[in-house]
Amino acid sequence: MTLQTWRPLQAVASLAIALLLATGAGSQGWCAEAAKPKAAKPRADEDIGAVLLFEPATGKALYEVNIDEPWFPASLTKMMTVYLTLDAVRAGRLTWDTKVPLSDKARAQPATRIGLRKGIDITVAQAVRGVILRSANDFSMALAELIAGSEEDFARLQNDTAKRLGMSRTHFKNPHGLPDAEQMTTARDFARLTMALGRDFPESIELFSTREVRIHKQTFHSQNELLRTLAGADGMKTGFTCGSGYNVVATATREGRRLGVVILGALTRNGRSKRAKDLLEAGFAYVEGNDVEIDGQALKTVSLDQVPVSHGAETPAHDLTRITRTRKCGNRVARRGRQLARPTIVTVKRPSLADGPVAGAVAAGVISTPTPRVAAKKH
Repeated sequence: MTLQTWRPLQAVASLAIALLLATGAGSQGWCAEAAKPKAAKPRADEDIGAVLLFEPATGKALYEVNIDEPWFPASLTKMMTVYLTLDAVRAGRLTWDTKVPLSDKARAQPATRIGLRKGIDITVAQAVRGVILRSANDFSMALAELIAGSEEDFARLQNDTAKRLGMSRTHFKNPHGLPDAEQMTTARDFARLTMALGRDFPESIELFSTREVRIHKQTFHSQNELLRTLAGADGMKTGFTCGSGYNVVATATREGRRLGVVILGALTRNGRSKRAKDLLEAGFAYVEGNDVEIDGQALKTVSLDQVPVSHGAETPAHDLTRITRTRKCGNRVARRGRQLARPTIVTVKRPSLADGPVAGAVAAGVISTPTPRVAAKKH
C-alpha cells in the first residue's frame, strides 16, 4: 500500500473511531440510568460532585460545593423509606412487631438484598434495620407495599413528604434508589431530610448507628465503614449506582455537638469515605476562636435557607456511568498503589498565634493535614 492510498484510509478510520467514542458504544454500565447518559460537567472538586457540611440541629451550613446540582440519590433514597416507616409506627398504623410480607415483586428486586426464602416472616423492626445496615432492596419494596399498597402509591407519598420537608428539587420513583432517570435529588435536599429525621424521630439516630442485626439465623453488618473509622460516627446511609457514583450521608457527635455531611457523585468508594471523614474532622475543629479552611475555602455558619441557590431547576441529573471508577460499570480502574482521591487540605488557624501551616503537625497554632498522592507503581 502506498503512502497516497494509506492517508485517506487513515482519515476514514480516525473518523469512525471518533464516532464510536462519541456514541459511547461498548461502554454501557450494568446500571446505566438512561440510554444516553448526560456528559458529566467539569466539577469544582475533581473527585466529588457535591458536598455539604452542616449542623443538623441548627440547619446551619459550614461548607458547600454544588449543593443544588441534580444527582441520582441511589440508596440514600432509603432514608426517606425509613422516615415514612417511622411515621407509620408513630401514627399507630404499624408497630415494630408488625409482620412484613415479602411479595414476589419484593423478592425479585436486584441486589443488594437479603434474599430470604419464601415463607419466612420478618418484622418491621428487622426490615428497617435490614434497609439501613444492608441497603436491602427487597425489604425496601416490602415496606413500601406494606405502608402504601404499591410502589406507585408509595412514590406519591415520598414526593408529598419531600415537598412538605422543603426538598423542592427531589423527585422519587421507587423506595430503594435503583436506577431511574427521573429519580433525582440535591445535597441541600438530603441535608433537609437528615435534619427532619433527627428532629421528628430522634430514635432514628440510634437506628442508623446500629452496626449489626440478626435476621433469621444470619448476622448482617453495617456497610457504613465510617462507623468503624470515625470517632463519634452515628450513621447514616451510603449509596451507589454507576450513574450516581458513590454517595453518602454521614453524621457524627462529639461532646454534644452533632455534624452531618452529604456527598454526592464521588468517583471512588475510598474517595467518598475519606472526604466525608476529613470534612467532619474539619467541622469539629471549627469552634470559637478557630478559623478553619478546607482547600482554601473558609468555614462559616450560614443558615441553609440563606445559602444562594447555585443551579437552575428542571435539568437532568448528572450521569456518571462512563466515569465512575469501578470495573462493575465497565470503566478504567487505576493500577494498584495509586490513590485516586484528591487530598483534602484542612487548616486550623488560631488568630492569636503565628501563621505558617506545617504538614501533619502542630506548629504555632496551625494544623494542616494534607494527604499526598501516592504515585502509581511501575511494573
